[in-house]
Amino acid sequence: MLTKSMTIKENHLYIGSFKASDLAKRYGTPVIIYDEEEIKKQIEAFIKYFKSNKYQTHIVYASKAYLSPYICQLIDDYQMEIDVVSLGDLYLVESSGFPLSKVLFHGNNKSLAELEYAVSHKVGILVVDNYDELMTIMELAEKYQTVVNTMFRINPGIEASTHEYIQTSLLSSKFGESIFDEETIDKVMKLYEKNHLVHLLGFHAHIGSQIVSEKPFIASAKTLIEFTKKIQDQYNYKLSAVNLGGGFGIKYLDSDEECDLSHTLPKMIESIDELINEYELSISDIYIEPGRSIVGKAGFTLYQAGIIKRTYGGKNFLFVDGGMTDNIRPALYQAKYTVKIVDKMEDEPILKVDVVGKCCESGDIVSKDVMIPMVSKGDYVGVFVTGAYGYAMASNYNGALKPPVIFVSNDKIKVVSRKESVKDLMKLY
Repeated sequence: MLTKSMTIKENHLYIGSFKASDLAKRYGTPVIIYDEEEIKKQIEAFIKYFKSNKYQTHIVYASKAYLSPYICQLIDDYQMEIDVVSLGDLYLVESSGFPLSKVLFHGNNKSLAELEYAVSHKVGILVVDNYDELMTIMELAEKYQTVVNTMFRINPGIEASTHEYIQTSLLSSKFGESIFDEETIDKVMKLYEKNHLVHLLGFHAHIGSQIVSEKPFIASAKTLIEFTKKIQDQYNYKLSAVNLGGGFGIKYLDSDEECDLSHTLPKMIESIDELINEYELSISDIYIEPGRSIVGKAGFTLYQAGIIKRTYGGKNFLFVDGGMTDNIRPALYQAKYTVKIVDKMEDEPILKVDVVGKCCESGDIVSKDVMIPMVSKGDYVGVFVTGAYGYAMASNYNGALKPPVIFVSNDKIKVVSRKESVKDLMKLY
């Protein structure tokens, strides 16, 4: 589970030039560390393998995985786009200097304030979720007398074999409109036909997360392109774009499968090329929206060990000084993680433990049934692949302070966000 810049030297874990335990001592624990070189490696893989000479390919970073001004700057360095889901996201992205013209705005229940901000600030593409939202966007476009480019989110009804909470394109999903709901689709298209300010570029679908095979992506592309052809012919409305969303799976454990980008992305391109030719479509832009697959593996969380408590029932708990307040995924999805003692990397694992946090919740679990070497109070515990949906979903539950986030690039350290202080807890009161 080592990232590009991680090495093991004399039983110690290093990230770039820095011993992991030294970083823990310098910045305190918990601390979230990103290997910047790993992020760049993943971005470059998407750029290398998702390309075509027949249309423009767009790699849109799904910022819900992890968002900060610094990651916006990295994404901009690679001339990529970003998607956002709230007014707060829009404000942060804009404040980072990232151009709003390269932003895609998602969300199933965007508020009037959010839509007004997006329209008045000329956000690049609004991904419309439903008929009512489209009507509001058209009213705002008229108010500001501005052209608004949109995509419309549809549910293709394709099941991806992932956790039920991260499947997003089933017929019962809260996102988008079903391609089988012909009455609603007809109402939507008639609105677009009559409006000269709000343009429909094409359709968007996101079928789920942690997908490791190319087959669901190809099935989604086929459905989207066939649907594009049907709508274009039926309404004589030229469509130029297809957005396939994200969902490229990564490994959390050595035993996990992951999406092989060097295989999956070219297969997707090959399939899209064939479908566009078959249906004689003039598609000029194809979008994908990776998030977790860009930052997930790059992130790494360091905790300090407390005691090991052995219960009367025979269960071993290793207490750490963080938990569900900096990584709620185990509580939400029963997510599993690779855990190591960073100064005992090559010691034999002899003890099975549940690594648990300090919140007053029995569900405050970092990772269950982990084999570790003998650990002492004060040792540093490393949890791998925490770069996505960790800090992004962090909270102040039980008065916890959000941890600092640092980026390491070879021999350089960038403090991207400082540790919260107890005074920060009073800033809203």
